[in-house]
Amino acid sequence: MRQHTNPLHVTAVAGTAMFVLTACGSAGTSDGSAESPTPAEFMDRIVAASLEEGSVHVVMDMGAAGGLEADMVLGDDDADMALDMTADLEGDETKIVLVEEKWYIHSADLGDQWIISDPDDPNDPFGEAISEMGSMNPAAHVEDIKPAVTDVEKIGEEKLEGVDTTHYEVTVDPEKVPEDAGFDTEILEKVGLEDGLVFDYWLDADDLMQKVSFDIAGQSVETIMTGWGETYEIEAPKNAVTFAELMQAPA
Repeated sequence: MRQHTNPLHVTAVAGTAMFVLTACGSAGTSDGSAESPTPAEFMDRIVAASLEEGSVHVVMDMGAAGGLEADMVLGDDDADMALDMTADLEGDETKIVLVEEKWYIHSADLGDQWIISDPDDPNDPFGEAISEMGSMNPAAHVEDIKPAVTDVEKIGEEKLEGVDTTHYEVTVDPEKVPEDAGFDTEILEKVGLEDGLVFDYWLDADDLMQKVSFDIAGQSVETIMTGWGETYEIEAPKNAVTFAELMQAPA
């Protein structure tokens, strides 16, 4: 049997991408007043702005744990979503492509081969892991995570890379995320977030995220978002097989 990539790393990478689009993407924006919007207003308005632009380039720095870089095409439903991501988690580079609701996975030990994840195959560890995450559509998760955003505080106006932004501090309570929302809240609870997880958001005048950062278990995570509304050509890899086909291939 041929050696293959670690499904736990695939789950972590794909889950991180969804977390950027939903948990991070559900903070929100300002109406220009001195008062802070409500959590519900935050979520609804920033998701609407993101979907209106339709695409974004994301760079996430997780310090010693690694990082990821991705082009994302957003849409009203899963069929419209597309993702082209390269991630390095603890030295293990993984590439993930999402096109037309099909997941393609690649790691160094696969050579030039890609895996097509099949959620209907009970022996496909990647399909099971990805299925457990649910939808990648940010709008689909807004209602799920609204109860978890417990506080929003407007910090002030700041300029980032020449862009005028508003800085907000947003508190998320992991225990208030519904079990069926597609997030692994046990990880957040295990690191002792009794008072919730605090995010910092920098949003431009069009309600678009420019930067998101937070600290967890002594690790700082920073996400930069650029290229809103640009065209990203994301295509399915040609040299791809299912997990079952990969396991049948000679070593």
